[in-house]
Amino acid sequence: MMLKLGKWNVRIVNTGDQYGLNMCLTNDKAPMVEFYDVRYPHTQYGQFVSRYYISTILSQDSRGGEYSNGLCLDGRVPAWHVSAEDMAQVVTFLKEHNGNA
Repeated sequence: MMLKLGKWNVRIVNTGDQYGLNMCLTNDKAPMVEFYDVRYPHTQYGQFVSRYYISTILSQDSRGGEYSNGLCLDGRVPAWHVSAEDMAQVVTFLKEHNGNA
């Protein structure tokens, strides 16, 4: 299950799904979300940037506006910042599809 969002591909990796370089790993833990920069076609989704447990993203959101400044995926790369507006869409996507992919 994937959300295409501007320069981002946001992919849900449910338990049992393949992930990682060349999809060589199997997620045997909790569902995760991956962020890929579509401007760099290093994989079928773009350049991998970051991965989080979905519960981490949703628990931060439940604190009331934790993403009001967006989410910095890598402090060394200013372009790898997800805006507050995009994070609102990511959170909605995760709530709608977490465990339903």
